[in-house]
Amino acid sequence: MFRALIASTALALTALPALAGPEAEAVIEGAAKHIADPAKGRETLRQSMDLDTVANFTLGKYARRVSDTDRARFAEAFETYLLESFEEQRDKFRDAEITVLGSKDRKPGDSIVETRVQRPGEAPQTVRWRVIEKNGEWRVVDVEVLGLWLAIEQRAQIAAIMDRPRATIDDAIAALDS
Repeated sequence: MFRALIASTALALTALPALAGPEAEAVIEGAAKHIADPAKGRETLRQSMDLDTVANFTLGKYARRVSDTDRARFAEAFETYLLESFEEQRDKFRDAEITVLGSKDRKPGDSIVETRVQRPGEAPQTVRWRVIEKNGEWRVVDVEVLGLWLAIEQRAQIAAIMDRPRATIDDAIAALDS
């Protein structure tokens, strides 16, 4: 289930409004054009999300407790996990209709965008996207589906692994690989 929800992140790329003017609009429009394309979808997802920020957030307090090398290994495994999850679910979102309901700025450079996602034959679903501006570019950093913020949920799962006696970053990476 979690993999399917993570894959929904790609769906947001077709729905996010231009929060920071033409530059953000161009990023989102470009993503919307290519996200369902098997040849371009993975790269589009990489460009539209701040994967390093999400991976670091997911490590939580352990991000400061592991070496730079281990943090980089985790980020790479996390990116692979997200991209593979997206690949598994991409076709389910090809014909979805997405309507932007509005957005709320949490603070400058940090917004929540609310959308309604209508998939053929299913009831509409509200999906909220957290987007942040970093170095002049807007990126997706989290998505809320069915009341769960996915990066927060993943962080809790990684913390449960890392809190175990004698757990290492390899245990967290193995969880992403399974």
